[in-house]
Amino acid sequence: MTRLLSPMLLLLSATLAGCAEGVDNERVRVDVIEESPRPFNVSATPLPLASAYLRAATAQGLVTFDEKGRVAPGLANRWIITEDGMSYIFRLNKARWNDGREIGSQDVARLLTARIKELGKGRLGPELGVIDRVVAMTGKVVEIRLKAPMPYLLELLALPEFGLLSKGAGSGPMQARKFGQAMQLRRNETDAEGAQILGNAIVTLRRGDASLVLARYALGMSDLVEGGRFESFPLLEAAKIRPGEIQFDAVPGLFGLQVIEDGPFLSDTANRAAIAMAIDRPKLLTAFDIVAWRETVTLVPESLPNRTDIARPSWAAPAMDERRSMAARTVANWKSSNGAIRPLRVALPRGYGSRIFFARLRADLATIGIDIERVTMDRPHDLLLVDRTAEQSSPAWYLDQLSCKFATICSTRADEIVAEARLTNDMAMRAILLGQAEAELQATVAFIPIANPLRWSVVRPGLLGHFANGRGWHLLQYLGRDPT
Repeated sequence: MTRLLSPMLLLLSATLAGCAEGVDNERVRVDVIEESPRPFNVSATPLPLASAYLRAATAQGLVTFDEKGRVAPGLANRWIITEDGMSYIFRLNKARWNDGREIGSQDVARLLTARIKELGKGRLGPELGVIDRVVAMTGKVVEIRLKAPMPYLLELLALPEFGLLSKGAGSGPMQARKFGQAMQLRRNETDAEGAQILGNAIVTLRRGDASLVLARYALGMSDLVEGGRFESFPLLEAAKIRPGEIQFDAVPGLFGLQVIEDGPFLSDTANRAAIAMAIDRPKLLTAFDIVAWRETVTLVPESLPNRTDIARPSWAAPAMDERRSMAARTVANWKSSNGAIRPLRVALPRGYGSRIFFARLRADLATIGIDIERVTMDRPHDLLLVDRTAEQSSPAWYLDQLSCKFATICSTRADEIVAEARLTNDMAMRAILLGQAEAELQATVAFIPIANPLRWSVVRPGLLGHFANGRGWHLLQYLGRDPT
């Protein structure tokens, strides 16, 4: 009981104490929400969120993101893409590793090759498999040669995971040192003679669970909270955070239920479709009272510019009442032939928002004769809530996440079409093929879309360099600085 009450007592004390006003942009304090905070580790795979912020600040890749989520120069100050799209050529800045060693193209090619191999074992593997090799052309030029065009390669290279480390040292744009349980970062700058020095402004980076982090903010002990998700959103009201200080990022990605166990009830596509039909998405999302949170019924966002227009899933066509009537008949027919359905186990993250989500989901599924129980992510489960922001603007990213490499119920045919699309040089044909793959995967109802991912930050008024953007990344090197 103590573990449950102490965060709320801390929030209450913070609320009673009130908020400190104003920001010292030379001393910015940042807290990142991690529900199971882990020690900072910029070499971890996958990267915990706070470590991802730390790596992005201290270990540049060839490119990075700017404060508004656009691809920007990193180690490379400029680049060209060959006319056939088969080669990206980068010219490097004159730069040094944080330990003082000069950076050359041989270093970059070797380190990037190793990083691509390492990350290729994970969810980025299918896309990274299109990279043929990384070549050091001269002292300051690096070329990435491809097996087929990769229109979204720069987006991948800008991810924190592609920040390069040499003998444990990055190249900035900031340097960090441990400060108790936090990290203190300073920007790499140059003096009048062009020698590299550390700036005076400090960004302090900490991590903690949502209750602790919001209590620090409410007590005036931090200027920025990052990593907000739906499960921690109700704590904003408990901490009495003012609406004007809450910033939402309209990020694309996957938010919905993935079918993990396929038998006996869930092995039937019609039964999975019945679950999809029963969920009243607008009502579920209204429970959180967040305008930025929008429902979806497709695997790939319909607003994605390069997505081929395919028919919505057939279960989404009827009105809500008709959907439920149809779904209830499907479930009743299955029960009459097979007997009772045991409660389905739904794995959700911990948090007050998950309680709200589960209560609405349980009420929805009860209308068609299905009971569910909530379990934690580490327990056996039938349905898993996937909440993942897109790392690429390509439809292929969404299809990769639900491929047979990662999913219990999948479509080998869809995987084959995606692989064919990825290796074609014809961009129009690629779009057509990816549309076909999406339709194939959509028909399996192995993933039940509900909404776009929800991401939020809490920003102290007066903090410079922090902007809402479509990637949900607010890199530390821009904080406290006026971009104009």
